[in-house]
Amino acid sequence: MLLSSLSILVGAILVPVEYLWLYSTYIILVCLYLIRIKGLIVACLTLISFISIALHEFSGTEPLSLFSGQKLGVNVDREEIYLRSTEVFQANSKAKQYDVNLVFFLQDGSRQTFEHFNLIPVSPFDTLFFDSRDDSLIRGVISKVVWPEKDGTPWQRKLYVERKLTQIEVRFENSDLNRLQVRNITEPREWLLAQLDNALQDFSSWRFSKALLLGKNDLWSERDTWIVRVLGLAHLFVVSGLHTGFMFVIGRLLSRCVWQFCPDKLLLAGLTRWHCDFVIIVPLLFGYAYITNWGEPVIRASIMLSAYMCARMLALKVSPYSIITFALWLVLLIEPRSILSPGLWLSFSMVYLLIGFCQLSTKLSRLLILQVMLSTASMVLILGWQEGISSSSILMNVFLIPVAGVIWFPWGMVACFEVLIFGTLHSYQILDYGLGYIESFLEWAAFTVPVFYFDHFSSAIPRIIMLLLIVYWVSQSPLKRGFLSVLAIWCVLFSPVWLHLYKADIQIENKANTLAVKNSVNSLITDTWAGGDLGKLLFSGYLGDNIKGRYILAPNSMSSLTPQSLLQHEIDWIIFKRPPPENVKSMLKALSVNWLLVSSGESLNFYFQDNRITLRHSNCIYSFFLLKSDTCKRVEKFESVVNYLQT
Repeated sequence: MLLSSLSILVGAILVPVEYLWLYSTYIILVCLYLIRIKGLIVACLTLISFISIALHEFSGTEPLSLFSGQKLGVNVDREEIYLRSTEVFQANSKAKQYDVNLVFFLQDGSRQTFEHFNLIPVSPFDTLFFDSRDDSLIRGVISKVVWPEKDGTPWQRKLYVERKLTQIEVRFENSDLNRLQVRNITEPREWLLAQLDNALQDFSSWRFSKALLLGKNDLWSERDTWIVRVLGLAHLFVVSGLHTGFMFVIGRLLSRCVWQFCPDKLLLAGLTRWHCDFVIIVPLLFGYAYITNWGEPVIRASIMLSAYMCARMLALKVSPYSIITFALWLVLLIEPRSILSPGLWLSFSMVYLLIGFCQLSTKLSRLLILQVMLSTASMVLILGWQEGISSSSILMNVFLIPVAGVIWFPWGMVACFEVLIFGTLHSYQILDYGLGYIESFLEWAAFTVPVFYFDHFSSAIPRIIMLLLIVYWVSQSPLKRGFLSVLAIWCVLFSPVWLHLYKADIQIENKANTLAVKNSVNSLITDTWAGGDLGKLLFSGYLGDNIKGRYILAPNSMSSLTPQSLLQHEIDWIIFKRPPPENVKSMLKALSVNWLLVSSGESLNFYFQDNRITLRHSNCIYSFFLLKSDTCKRVEKFESVVNYLQT
């Protein structure tokens, strides 16, 4: 029953937009057929699925004209954006509101995002934009507009899944940027966060504890974000179903304490332990979901656990798989587009794997093996969703998840209650002392243990093999016979490292302040060979016969870089071993010649894959973030130019 309804929900989202009405006709025919054969329960569930799709997908949003240079005003306290629109406004008509994301950059270059702001078009004749006395309005100009798209970039798909009208990047005056950061506290959730920030912001570990406990990583630097992602710990520091599991365990402990003191009258009236668990844990789960601003993973996990406890309370003899499938149907019923979210697939896949791996025994050795299995499976599931991951990811998860579940999370919750109730910091001071060592250990692992990149799997065959091994693993009583499966998965997963598949095809290395172009065998060019002849420093020929651009190593003498020599050799890119002087930068900018820096001890690697060249700079570890260093931006531009100029 549920599988047929799930297929209806999933199909309605994945089918192209132009075939939605045809697909709805198919659903109606299915319902009529089920009624004809008296499959009334299945027909009802399918009909409910169809109604959910109709309510969510067939009610489109009216388009709105947005473009760069358009003026707007922002009221931060009311979370409203007023847009000067040239559309026709009817007298006394109620202004429409649209859910949008507001993005802007501070003076230090950091990116800020405000979600769930209401965009309200107003008449160009409205005096709101011309009244200089209105201090509540912060005026700006649109610099970029990102529209949601089902098959677009990851950002566009995210907007589509969240049903946002658009994401607006706005340019504000420097004097107004500080005003944007000041928001009046209007909800209890915001008051709690403000109290905790004011009390704990001086502790260096609070930026990680805030993410672990409350799902808020706004205190993270770009370096912190990279460390967490490369170690495969994003699920731990961005509130997920794992945190809901922590709250579930805390709720069970509270329930046991309450159960010990329950009056005999309630026990004689038929109250069971599952009733007590349901009454205590469900409000606790959804209260935690409220504090974390109703994050999708938390809601999904809360629905799963609530359905599980409800089945146990009603003494329904159903399998855990059926309960989780029912929870998946409920989640898709509430928001069908979440089927396009990778987080949904990862959350429910891990729960299904947890059920498949779980045994009745609770021995420490079994729990350790279970953790290794789940960490290994998660690495396979995120294959391709993330650019690279540390080879120590499994060990990091095996170490940190028990520490977080047993010590960090409950102790952190107690410390937060101490701050809110008593205003003291004794508990967190002790916790911060221990977290300092954990933070140092994570940094050491992230920057010392080798990182391997998933895009080195040139075909889908290794991924298919690993997925098949996981399916076999679950079906064959994994804690008894899964050892060979996990070894096979590790062999495939780490094969690029063991087989040295990461070795660059071409490498530009700065060793002892000498630039050299090398292949896998020997050196091809060094900057000491050329003297003043730029033609001897050309290395673009080693990148393939189809490369049209001309790229050189910088000569030892900057005097050789004259406009005449650059124009004569038609140079497009120059690789420097030290930052060029300002006069050289100005000359290169005037001649439209790009440059890239490879400092002492750094390297620039070229990988040839499927008629495409991939570049990796040894000092550009943050290349997949929006806020890139200057070197990363230049590497990204160089890579795009190299591939664009291939015929």
